[in-house]
Amino acid sequence: MRSRVIGTMRYVKYLMFFFNFLFWVTGVALVVIGGLGELLYGDYKSITQTGFTSATAILMGVGSVIGVIGFAGCYGAIRENHFTLKLFSYLLVLLLIAEIALGLWLYFAHFSLSKFLQDFLNNILDKYQEDKDVMELIDKVQRKYECCGSKSYKDWFNSEWNKQQQNKSVEYWVNSVPQSCCLSNTTHLSSCGNDLDTPGKPAERFVHTEGCLKLKEFFSKHITFMISLGAGVMTLHVLAILFTCCLKSAIKHSYMLRQGDGILLIST
Repeated sequence: MRSRVIGTMRYVKYLMFFFNFLFWVTGVALVVIGGLGELLYGDYKSITQTGFTSATAILMGVGSVIGVIGFAGCYGAIRENHFTLKLFSYLLVLLLIAEIALGLWLYFAHFSLSKFLQDFLNNILDKYQEDKDVMELIDKVQRKYECCGSKSYKDWFNSEWNKQQQNKSVEYWVNSVPQSCCLSNTTHLSSCGNDLDTPGKPAERFVHTEGCLKLKEFFSKHITFMISLGAGVMTLHVLAILFTCCLKSAIKHSYMLRQGDGILLIST
């Protein structure tokens, strides 16, 4: 009986150590990814509204928590420390609840993504002329994703930027868009985005006509991937909780057997 308990405990212990090592590696990876994201895209935070939470900060925070929990699980498994394993299981349950809540939030946020993205694009289009950082961001997005405006290129026609350009220079006529909207074969023309939809200058020959709202599909794919990845991580967490319970039970049985052996030795 005792040898069977010890054999089971050893098997569960090393299996649990392996799972928690994976957790620790996952946590470190998330911190690194979050840090790289902060380094590369941290300058965009001034563009977004203060109510929005930084995705890079969330990644680093979650990664740090997972790393600490993974380390605690590894220590508790190797040392067979009942208190550490108990603390580890409680923390893992709390993390699992947080992951379920985050997954539900992502799932429901997915349905409001279109409206959020449209409001966000309309908001930064209005700031195009006022803020240099916003101007650089919009130009970068429009060039990279070959889009123009929010719903379509016509969003620029009634924008504050268009009105100011008309007042500033006679070279900017009505129905104009920034040069970042121009097709790759027309960017060398300084007037490629001016006086569009007029006789002899159809917009589709000079600029990208599709709005940047098409990025919704890009974000939707990433949200679906994150939900799927989260489901996989949650499955691992559930298995880790089960292994922790098994190991705690095995440690308890081993302790009871040792106590029983001590009683027998004293009685003999």
